[in-house]
Amino acid sequence: MSDSSHSSSLLRGRRFYCREWALEKLRRCLEARSTPGRSPGVLVTGGPGAGKTALCTEAVWPTSDAALAVGLAPRCLAFHFCQREDGRSVAVWRFVLGLVDQLRASPFLPLGYRDTLDTPLVAPALEPLHCQRDPDDTFKRAVLLPLLDLPPPEQPLFLVVDSLDSGCGAGAGEGSSGVGAPGRSSSISELLSSHQHLFPSWLLLVCSVRRQNKAVCKMFSGFRKLCLDDLRKPAPVRDVQQYILRRLDQEGALRRQLTPETA
Repeated sequence: MSDSSHSSSLLRGRRFYCREWALEKLRRCLEARSTPGRSPGVLVTGGPGAGKTALCTEAVWPTSDAALAVGLAPRCLAFHFCQREDGRSVAVWRFVLGLVDQLRASPFLPLGYRDTLDTPLVAPALEPLHCQRDPDDTFKRAVLLPLLDLPPPEQPLFLVVDSLDSGCGAGAGEGSSGVGAPGRSSSISELLSSHQHLFPSWLLLVCSVRRQNKAVCKMFSGFRKLCLDDLRKPAPVRDVQQYILRRLDQEGALRRQLTPETA
């Protein structure tokens, strides 16, 4: 997979704690993806700082024993991490072309996919100007329709798109020339939502969004929900407790600041 700076995660390589239950749920959803009638994706939700980006990062570049054991990373077809402070990362056309670059280099896809990209039907759609004007057309012609024509891989794969709400309200992002055009997506969330029915049955879409963004959450109402900070459920509460204990166990500077009162 290619790893352009504006689509990778700023948390890559950071130490990851807990969330074993969330990683396991992602694995179960992935295993069940090809079963008829199953949801096309998983929506990871939570408030700011709940760990949505950290979980998505760990699924792609595992550092913890739990993530390595669950075995998600070897089945990641592609990824994209939106960043609020980087307009390039939320530009719809850049997302589409970056995705094509990753698929072109993917060991999971046969040579036939790369050959398709060079055909007269698809190649013109990959011109940056065309993709800026009509990212939906490029997405369908260069990503979705070719994937639907491929034989299914031995195991279901997944695509990670983190922080979907980062680009909402910002139009199609930097360099766009088709904002507001009828039938054309002005955000990555709109693009994925309007085409989710065209995703192949062997590909699970894993997205994250702030729980407070009701508009984006509604776009993916048919997805399985994975809420990281619902304190009515025992797993997130246990995560908080274990996170504190592990940080104290591994970082002496924190232990030295602990007093009976703060404990």
